[in-house]
Amino acid sequence: MACDEIGSRGRSAMIELLGVKEGKEFEAAQHLRRQILAAWPDIGQSTKDHIKIFVGLKLYGYRLEDIDLVVIGHLSEPRPFDVEFKFFPRDGEPFVPRSAQVKNFILVVEAKSHDATGVRFEDKIASVCYRRGGHTVWESVTEKNRLQMFEFKRYLADHGIERIYVQDLIFFSGLREGDLPHRPHNCFGVDASFERILNVLGQISAPLHHKRDALISFGSDQTFAALRDPAFPLLQSIEPTPLDRRRMDRIIKASLPEAWLDDLGNKQVVIRGRGGVGKTVILLQMAYRAFDRARLRSLMLTYNKALVADMRRTMALLGVPRSIENGGISIDTVHAFIGRLMHGLGIIQDYAGFLEAYEQKKDLLLEYLRSQTVSAGDIAELLKRHPTDFLWDTVFVDEGQDWPANEIEILRAVYGPERIVVADGVDQFIRGSVADWSRGITREQLRARRLTRCLRMKANLALFVADFAAALGLADWDLEPNPDANGGRVMVIEGDLAARPEVYSKLCAEAAELGNYPIDLLACVPPALVVYDGREPFSTPARVLAGQGVKTWDASSIDVRENFPTDREALRIVQYDSCRGLEGWTVINYGFDEFWDYKYRQRLALPRGTDDLFVTAEEEATEFASRWAMIPLTRAMDTLVINISDKPGRVREALEALREKRADFLEWVKL
Repeated sequence: MACDEIGSRGRSAMIELLGVKEGKEFEAAQHLRRQILAAWPDIGQSTKDHIKIFVGLKLYGYRLEDIDLVVIGHLSEPRPFDVEFKFFPRDGEPFVPRSAQVKNFILVVEAKSHDATGVRFEDKIASVCYRRGGHTVWESVTEKNRLQMFEFKRYLADHGIERIYVQDLIFFSGLREGDLPHRPHNCFGVDASFERILNVLGQISAPLHHKRDALISFGSDQTFAALRDPAFPLLQSIEPTPLDRRRMDRIIKASLPEAWLDDLGNKQVVIRGRGGVGKTVILLQMAYRAFDRARLRSLMLTYNKALVADMRRTMALLGVPRSIENGGISIDTVHAFIGRLMHGLGIIQDYAGFLEAYEQKKDLLLEYLRSQTVSAGDIAELLKRHPTDFLWDTVFVDEGQDWPANEIEILRAVYGPERIVVADGVDQFIRGSVADWSRGITREQLRARRLTRCLRMKANLALFVADFAAALGLADWDLEPNPDANGGRVMVIEGDLAARPEVYSKLCAEAAELGNYPIDLLACVPPALVVYDGREPFSTPARVLAGQGVKTWDASSIDVRENFPTDREALRIVQYDSCRGLEGWTVINYGFDEFWDYKYRQRLALPRGTDDLFVTAEEEATEFASRWAMIPLTRAMDTLVINISDKPGRVREALEALREKRADFLEWVKL
């Protein structure tokens, strides 16, 4: 039990404080515990009544990870309390109860220490004041708290607890009850007794009632018993692997030239390099340094949901916040950002059908911006009105080569080029266009930097990938091996690897001998190995491995990709289309030749332009598939596994050409 000075055997042992033991959140938890004891002095000696206050609760992998306080109370018998206000029941008219009791409750509490000058109420909507980027902004703490409550309910539902009520509350430790608006509302001040808080619940939590007797009950005894079960993962933790720690060290301790950071806010920075040079890590390094030295607030944008999950996991391990108050780093998809932007500007009223009509919606937004229907003043007002979503000191763009011109123009209209940093994958384009980030700005506004040394792959892998690129006819591959990272091996496995889970077990055991965990490995699958059975999609390798008791984080499922993996024992599985920016100690490429064929067919099916009359459709499709193939081949750090069928094809020809040349570290296995 993680109590503070009361001690595990003290009189208040039944009010447990769990989690963080310092800071304003812990002080708020201590205050709340004192108020509970003042109302119920005997509860500390009860063995049947339980109140737990979780401090600094983390919902790892969820969009809103941080909750100041979660208070869960479950009483063996309902306890009475004095009535102060008119109650608003779930059915019927408001009334003043003859008696009121409480049986259980779950509270999601946001703690704010602002004084009266830093808080304002508009129609009982509370906002607090921050200084950010030279501007005074007001953050709606009411909306933030409400979203936290919904996210916590989603977390409970994901873990099997659905039929339960959760109430959002805001504790203003710098205000007294007399400073707050006329009730009902969900705020309470520093002088609010616990009975006052229960009365607030009677007003806003739709209590049960029989005639004029009221009861506050948020769920059944069985549900609260499940919540109290030690096996229920309320106090989550994610343990970094040794490979995680290396990645974290690369981000925290990297000695980036100061000039790279001095460009932030002054020039549009474009970092160019092929797969494997570590562009995504460079972006994270820059964002982290900006946060660490100046508490800047950065937004990282990508189109890849699997990469979003991966980067969010790294930020969670580093403990990097993403708040108006403390700065930090937020990571999201460009689609989600554009959607929130259009919703915030009032161009769309909801997100129904947004992704299906994404291209048309973008064009509409751009038309509004160009015509000044949405003006610079409107954007400035949006940043002030919704600072949590839009007030960023710097915006980092990963996979910038894939951004179409309209997305670039939209981003610049909101933030200007000088607040944008772009990672450009040179020829790794996969969204159908090659972005030109230099267009529309002067040379003085642009800072271009080129990376050529491979930072991810060991030297043998970098040599193999260069040879493979040449064998596929990609003559412009210029990735340099890192002489400080010797070793590395390649395995070509011919046959149905998905049906042979013992091969994965062997690879996993070999990685474990070097201190790595299953989560440090990465598996990529083609669409042919993803099954849609009318419910949720799943990959064939994941289903086979699950049958052997192997844990996986199968990102072929859309719902899974929303949350990052928290279990070190789970193998990450993604579709090839979502492998960009990811890495693994060992990377298993299932059905790699099928993937090349899929990309060849995909390009062949697209309409052709008239740019080059001397290139056939087949030659164009071959180059497209070959360049795409280089992306998963540059994900591995130590061991690269390439699974192919026994059929002839371009991939087999290229591999056969290297079989003897790289026999010292290339192993060919037939299943």
